[in-house]
Amino acid sequence: MDIQEKLKLYMELNKEIAEFRKKQRDQKKVLDQLEKEIFEYMSNNSMDSISLKDGEIVLYDKKIRQSFKRPVIVETLTEKLRCDEKKAEDIAESILNNKVYVVEKKIKVNIKKSKF
Repeated sequence: MDIQEKLKLYMELNKEIAEFRKKQRDQKKVLDQLEKEIFEYMSNNSMDSISLKDGEIVLYDKKIRQSFKRPVIVETLTEKLRCDEKKAEDIAESILNNKVYVVEKKIKVNIKKSKF
């Protein structure tokens, strides 16, 4: 396969992926709306689960980890290190300002939108 064929295939695949992602976004919107309506129905009818032929829909609690916030870091450092709040704030500042970012080189395709 020569470079022209590779470039053409690369563009075609990127275009297909863009179309799949658009379809996926549209389906996700419908899915989110259905989920909201089903959740509301189950909550209003005090249901923990609904059994179906193909499986089961279950209400559950999902524990979501929150990002670190400065006040929480300072409070935890003060408590755990038994230090004054000023020192804890300095340590928190150092932690928050020293995020590591990795930069990698990539290629990207920009597909021209066809005008209909």
